[in-house]
Amino acid sequence: MKKYLLLLVSILLFCSFLIDNEVIHFDAKKNDTISLVFVGDIMGHSPQFNAAYNPKTNTYNYDICFSNLKSYIQDADFAIANLEVTISGKPYSGYPNFSSPDALLDALKNSGFNILLTGNNHVLDRGKFGLERTIHQIEKRKLLHLGSYIDKNQRDSIYPLILENNGFKIAVLNCTYGTNSIVATKPNKVNYIDTTEIKADIQKANALGANFRIMTIHWGNENELHANKFQNKIAQFLVNNGINLIVSAHPHVVQNFETLYSNDSTSVPVLYSLGNCISNQRELDTKGGIMVRVDINVASKRISNISYLPVYVYRGVLNGVYQYHLIPTINFILNPSKYSLNTNDSLALLNFDKNIKRRLHNTHLYP
Repeated sequence: MKKYLLLLVSILLFCSFLIDNEVIHFDAKKNDTISLVFVGDIMGHSPQFNAAYNPKTNTYNYDICFSNLKSYIQDADFAIANLEVTISGKPYSGYPNFSSPDALLDALKNSGFNILLTGNNHVLDRGKFGLERTIHQIEKRKLLHLGSYIDKNQRDSIYPLILENNGFKIAVLNCTYGTNSIVATKPNKVNYIDTTEIKADIQKANALGANFRIMTIHWGNENELHANKFQNKIAQFLVNNGINLIVSAHPHVVQNFETLYSNDSTSVPVLYSLGNCISNQRELDTKGGIMVRVDINVASKRISNISYLPVYVYRGVLNGVYQYHLIPTINFILNPSKYSLNTNDSLALLNFDKNIKRRLHNTHLYP
């Protein structure tokens, strides 16, 4: 009898989560298609916030960093970035315990990002205070977030993130391999790669009526250009359990792309790492990443387009301003005179672009 009572309580609790779960309603730019763009790691090394600082006003501003990407970002219904820093206030710090100025969030919002991932290995760099302040600052700007939570009640009420347009629902999930051996302080919650928990989260998404499921995941080995066996294994597990798209981060370089197949032969694109969106890392393959665009057809409930755009992080002067400028490589290739890069930077950008295109030979460029 006791066993059945426990089962009943579990079912009632699970159902209460379903009732309380927040659903984000939106109007797609095209009624028949929902578009999303993804970028990789938003890093915050100390030279970056030094470059963003204005000593005359004692303020920080990162807007110019993302100005060349705005048109691509704002063309999508949703733009998703991996926020791999905390927003913990002063003293600001870079590696290994990141805390960036609040202005970084303002720049992300101003450029068109509306969903930030916080399930990554740096989310606990400043402990409980850092996790909670980061979430509060994100929410203060009316941005959506997933991956870490103030407590279980918050997680239960907003996770998985459900995006809905005219009855079509997309579930977005997020988790990380670890948090640099730092343990979350209760009642804080961080999503880890826990297959039992992930399976339950996918089931919850299905119960909430999800027509399409996206896993954004933090995994892999830094600086490795191809996915490892663990990534392959977890990717196949996710596909077998109903995930329709896998988009990943952490290695700080762009890794390979492949298509996996579920038990019912459904094809699932897997992007093993998008690389760095912005950082101070200066090895060739870490000097940027890719922006991925995914269009989902509402009628077929399938991906109608998936394509990528290499983006190079130029550390230097453009239009008289020294900053970390994100340059879509196609923009430079079509109009190099607009950017006036020196020979070394021009060659580095072109080599970066060539390496990515070679690695992602089995998918498509955009636009």
